[in-house]
Amino acid sequence: MSRTEEINKMTENVYKGILDQFNPSLKNFVTMGKHYEKALTGVTVAAKGYFDALVKLGELASDSQGSKELGDTLFQMAEVHRQIQVQLEDVLKLFHSELLAQLEQKLELDIKYLTATLKKYQSERRSQSESIERCQSQLKKLRRKSQGSRHPNKYGDREMQFVELMSRRQGELDALVATGYKSALTEERRRYCFLVDRQCCVTKLLINYHSKVRELLSQKLSSWQQSCSQPTKLPERALNLLRHTAPQSPGAAGIAEVLRHAKLGTAQPEQVRSCVVYIKPDSWVDLADKTT
Repeated sequence: MSRTEEINKMTENVYKGILDQFNPSLKNFVTMGKHYEKALTGVTVAAKGYFDALVKLGELASDSQGSKELGDTLFQMAEVHRQIQVQLEDVLKLFHSELLAQLEQKLELDIKYLTATLKKYQSERRSQSESIERCQSQLKKLRRKSQGSRHPNKYGDREMQFVELMSRRQGELDALVATGYKSALTEERRRYCFLVDRQCCVTKLLINYHSKVRELLSQKLSSWQQSCSQPTKLPERALNLLRHTAPQSPGAAGIAEVLRHAKLGTAQPEQVRSCVVYIKPDSWVDLADKTT
């Protein structure tokens, strides 16, 4: 096999590789991308129900004199995460339009384009090869005539013309094959570059999404943690209510005073026993000081 034939074979293999391997693999990639998109869409739907339930708990807390600010915290949590889900929905829309839709559109056009490009290359190469074969056939006939002639020199000029023509045609064929191979590799590279470029676009979307999520959560997390840092400390409005409802008798300490000045664990045992009985499961809040 000559070098030109070898390169021609490589050229055809590149085109066939794109048609028979790359495009089917890309089609499968798009299909998997749609499954991924559907799964993430399901997450956003589930998240809506999850944070609607959190809002309900916030409403319950807001109705309590002792936990109203915690209800506000739960509302904030639900709203922030709702904003995060909105951001995710935007990412999904761009994921579809910037990656899946564009790859799918390319696939629809690519098979026809590459098939036509390969056929055109093969046709031009075949035409060039047939032209060289015709020159070779005519040169052989001319040489047979020259060998059987009494005056072989009269065919010398024509032989040189055919030799020069064959050399020129062979050079054209070599150039065609080399250009075809370069074009095939370029076509292959363009497709991989497009895929990588679209994936980079998705990466930018994810970076932007996670940056916004980080910013939203970082702004709120400290205040959320602060709101639940003192589970045994009642707010002032609850204590005021207790002051008006607890019995006030000379020499007796009301429940409001006990709760306002100290944790249950630091109050005098007699005061605690006379004011409140406090029972809770340890799994909710582990207190440093417990009253027995």
